[in-house]
Amino acid sequence: MAARLDREGRLSARGFQVAKAVAVLAFAGLCSACSDERARGPERWVLSNVHIETYPTARGLADLAERVAADPALSSRMTIDLQLGGVLGNEKEALEKLRFGAIQMACVSAAPLQEFAPVAGVLALPFLFESSEELFRTLEGEIGAEIVEGISEAGFVPLAWFDAGERSFYNRTRPIRRPEDLRGLKIRVQRSELMRDMVEALGASPVALGFKQVYTSLHTGAIDGAENNLPSYRSERHFEAAGFYSLDRHAIVPDVVLVSVDRWRSLSGEQQTRLREAAEASAHAQREYWTESSRAAALAVTEAGCEINEVDDPESFRRAVEPVYAEHAGRFGDLVERIKAAGRP
Repeated sequence: MAARLDREGRLSARGFQVAKAVAVLAFAGLCSACSDERARGPERWVLSNVHIETYPTARGLADLAERVAADPALSSRMTIDLQLGGVLGNEKEALEKLRFGAIQMACVSAAPLQEFAPVAGVLALPFLFESSEELFRTLEGEIGAEIVEGISEAGFVPLAWFDAGERSFYNRTRPIRRPEDLRGLKIRVQRSELMRDMVEALGASPVALGFKQVYTSLHTGAIDGAENNLPSYRSERHFEAAGFYSLDRHAIVPDVVLVSVDRWRSLSGEQQTRLREAAEASAHAQREYWTESSRAAALAVTEAGCEINEVDDPESFRRAVEPVYAEHAGRFGDLVERIKAAGRP
């Protein structure tokens, strides 16, 4: 209702009272809206990961959740709900849920991420990096920024890279010192054409199995061996059946912490900066956890009677997988050669 004006354009006494009442109601409504927003509190952000809480990756994510909770600029807006141990599905399923907004964050390997962001697949090429240190030097430079841009274009916001170790072969039969030592062995691989081609190029027979099937398959002899990092070799107790772990380091593929685009855009510029800083700080802590876990795993499996050996000639393994590069590296343009050049100090 409009307030009435007198002939000189001033509010009448009644009109003034009406205007005052409208202003009071509007202010009360604004205060009520603010009160409702405070009552709702911070939003719950679900963060999915396949590892158990004692695994170094999960410990790094717990560190991130703690940093967010301790930062008033972030804790007023969000609280991270860690869903660990694959309770929300495997990594591909987590990526699908993240993309469609069913969850808000995920930490996954760059290997399955390539189905959504093909450029991430370059990181899964065998023997591309000689060490984790070389990997992170590359990711923290211009090439890493290029890969991040490709992931962002696929609908994810990468916050930080986590260490996922150096994958090597282990088996029930003998130490692997040269590529020919793999001949005739049945080696479990992830459901990946690239991994299958690599194992075949090295002379072994690839067997695609789910991760949880490996333990039983090693014990029954359905497979002779598998490949993974030392913490997983220990935590999954694969060392009980496959006592030879050979450090060929054929794959050094990082994990990445991701946020859904929609939830990222809901943050202010300051909140985005602080969340990214928290994730990067947690990544550095996670890499320390990884180093500790790898040392502890090596000690534990050695004490259990397992044998850990370095391969005799790493270059012979790289030569053996050249057909894999001929088949797969072409789709990355000159990125492979640039990575090789950038990785060597």
